Amino acid sequence: MRAIIVICAVLAAGVVQAAQPMTVEVFANMATMVPMPSAPAYQLRVYRLDAMTLIEEQLSQGLPAVEAEALAVLQRMEGEIRRKYQAQIINASNGMTLAIHYRLDRLPAVVIDRKAVIYGVPDVERALAIYQQSAGGRP
Repeated sequence: MRAIIVICAVLAAGVVQAAQPMTVEVFANMATMVPMPSAPAYQLRVYRLDAMTLIEEQLSQGLPAVEAEALAVLQRMEGEIRRKYQAQIINASNGMTLAIHYRLDRLPAVVIDRKAVIYGVPDVERALAIYQQSAGGRP
């Protein structure tokens, strides 16, 4: 009998655990402050959808006005540019791809477990509270 109670408790804990989000993705622009939770129990990703524009602006600073000269400078700096911006470029392009996939139509947006979207709330903890109160957050 005791073993059955323990098994039921373990299974019940699994049901409660399943209600907790596993993945949270935040889509925002650089102007939006996204409070970061400390030690989240889920995988958290933040995508800044305007990051490519910022990178382009940073790369353009100090370049010669003549296009051919600017291109030559960029070619000489290619290795440095890759080291400095590669992770940001990958993150920005992944964010854009996912935003299109999720059919997000405004920012900020918090996507929970790839199935629920909370718009207008950049605070992850607040978005999760809204999700938990909705039908999608109940076990």
